[in-house]
Amino acid sequence: MGTAADSGGSAGTGVRGRLEPLREGRLTKAQREMWDELGQGPRGATAVRPEGFLTGPFDVLLRSPRIGRAVAGLGALLRYDSELEPRHRELVILTVAARWHADFAWLRHDLYGRNAGLPEAAIRDIAAGKAEPGFDKDADRVVHAFVHQLVHTGAVDRERYDAALALLGERPLVELVSLTGYYCLSSMVLNAFEVPLPEGASVPWPPRASDPPAAP
Repeated sequence: MGTAADSGGSAGTGVRGRLEPLREGRLTKAQREMWDELGQGPRGATAVRPEGFLTGPFDVLLRSPRIGRAVAGLGALLRYDSELEPRHRELVILTVAARWHADFAWLRHDLYGRNAGLPEAAIRDIAAGKAEPGFDKDADRVVHAFVHQLVHTGAVDRERYDAALALLGERPLVELVSLTGYYCLSSMVLNAFEVPLPEGASVPWPPRASDPPAAP
């Protein structure tokens, strides 16, 4: 994908979000346990920064380590021990991240999606919020149509449900919906606490206004 400047997107500045990162040397016992679980798990290389703090939603969740460990554990199961094929896991994550403009959730997953076989043109369409991205496989269209409708309306019509069930089967479909919900949760954490992108990282949409209009 192009740079943020090329696409009208935004780049990380390295500026901190609404919370000051918790440093490794000043953790409670419960926080240390969550930190160690993340560091020793499949996300260890990306979740723990060499500078001594956690990345993305995990630094926020470290404030409530009992919840944080549960959330991180569910995410690890859904990402690394799911019956969904990697291509469809990445498709779900990108669709949810684009829906909520969750900057950190998008970070790296555009690359992961391409590595899993998603067309670059389709990833650009997902970033733009298009309901029908340019996929080259019918299975991708079925998965995206299901997730896109779910995250935009909170429900799925019978046609999309039947198509996804026929494609995936019951257990993988439950895991797909659970993965969708997990990344909605992650996106809410990222957005509520304005977790910033690392300096130089970019997303393909404009920066979010710091104070959105109040709901009617």
